[in-house]
Amino acid sequence: MAKWFVLVLLSLLMLPVQANWLNDINRKVRALGEPEAEIQVAKPLSALELADYPPQYQYQRVMVPSHDTPLFVLQAGLEHQDTVVLVHGLGDLASKDWLTVIPDLAAQYHVVAIDLPGFGLSQGAVFTYSPKEYAKVIDWVITQYRHPGQVSLVGHSMGAAISLYYANQYPGRIGQLVLVDAAGILDRTAYIKHLSTRDNDKADLPQGVRRVIARVDNFADKMLEKTGTGFDPTRLFSNDSSLRNMTIGEQTNMNAALALMEQNFSVLNYQQMPTTQIIWGAQDTVAPLRTAHALQHVLPLSQLHVISDAGHVPMKSHPQRFNSLLLASLQGMTSARPARMTNVSQRIGRCFQDDHTHFSGQYQHIILNDCKLVRFDNLDTQQLTLTDSIVSMSKSRIGTAGHTMVITRSVMTATDTDIVGRINSNRSRFDFAGVSFYGESPVFISQASTRLVLSLTRIITPTQSTRLGGSYVLAEQSLESMLSY
Repeated sequence: MAKWFVLVLLSLLMLPVQANWLNDINRKVRALGEPEAEIQVAKPLSALELADYPPQYQYQRVMVPSHDTPLFVLQAGLEHQDTVVLVHGLGDLASKDWLTVIPDLAAQYHVVAIDLPGFGLSQGAVFTYSPKEYAKVIDWVITQYRHPGQVSLVGHSMGAAISLYYANQYPGRIGQLVLVDAAGILDRTAYIKHLSTRDNDKADLPQGVRRVIARVDNFADKMLEKTGTGFDPTRLFSNDSSLRNMTIGEQTNMNAALALMEQNFSVLNYQQMPTTQIIWGAQDTVAPLRTAHALQHVLPLSQLHVISDAGHVPMKSHPQRFNSLLLASLQGMTSARPARMTNVSQRIGRCFQDDHTHFSGQYQHIILNDCKLVRFDNLDTQQLTLTDSIVSMSKSRIGTAGHTMVITRSVMTATDTDIVGRINSNRSRFDFAGVSFYGESPVFISQASTRLVLSLTRIITPTQSTRLGGSYVLAEQSLESMLSY
């Protein structure tokens, strides 16, 4: 029952966004040196509204001209040159989520924390609360409130997703990006599967029982994947803005959540992103740690910091540890990930009915037959053959240039992985997050009935680079041929 409840709830996650061309023109005019308009103050803040905020900070409620909506702005550390802008996630607390963070930040930085329109003390105009529209608000905030030094953007959960989108849409505006437990990045189907699947590695059960559970979860995942390519009733909201505004427009959390899940983060240009620090709670059940590894895969200058026993809101559950990591992240630099060593191994790895379930290191060839519990971690294999098997892999590299890997009646889940050469699939299923294909096109060929769930996935050939995400069903065709339709 829980699986279908989650499915019905999260299947409502789609909304359109509208471009604001007038705001873009105004921004270009300001860039030419025209004097900026004075900030228009909105309804004054009352003592009751500020009761939970420390008195030593500066507070304003101003009007954002791009959407004619009120915006609550908190400032601290006004004496500092470098600015840190904090963007909150879903929930009623809004900027209050940062109150355990701001004192440490304000000792070294000018801090700007906001309540996004529709949240907290920024109740006002109703529009599509999407990353695209919120990015316009953040750009106005940075333009109006930044100090002369570097600007860093820190986002949590939905706010992290918005910050990521902002960095893509407004390149060069910020010097550094910090993402905290970013939500809404994975493809919707991948996320639903995460919510509904047991972690078999931690189940204290005999191997035979775990194999049965793996088969049951596999069947449930198959059903969920089918919904990812079926009819989506939320298109009714996407095609009728008046219907959306009448039904969910003023339900801020629903409005923002739907618009967040509508955004395809897989197609952003991650190569132009600024230096990025990623902070994550390992026990996050809202935004799985898999998301962090997928983001690290596509962000060329990024570093991941994991708080092992923290959940989705690490700044509140582990404030000292989080603040220490955040300050170090803002002061530190990241470098590109080192290149993998050349694989010259002659080792052959085999598994039959789970007699060998964990592989790491270098192999020439791995062959799996009727294995349901296999994990690859930091694996580098030149060849891979799967038959009637279920495998999960992370931080790995499989295949070699000019060769084809055969996957038959199997399931492959891969995160932060490079695939070299070509995959030939026959009645198999794939869930890729932070995966890059390298080779001559076509890199993926389906012989019959193949399903793919793709998040932050790239196809890199000598002639082109393609970024893609979403759910796909292939018959007898290549993935590239389907994308060309």
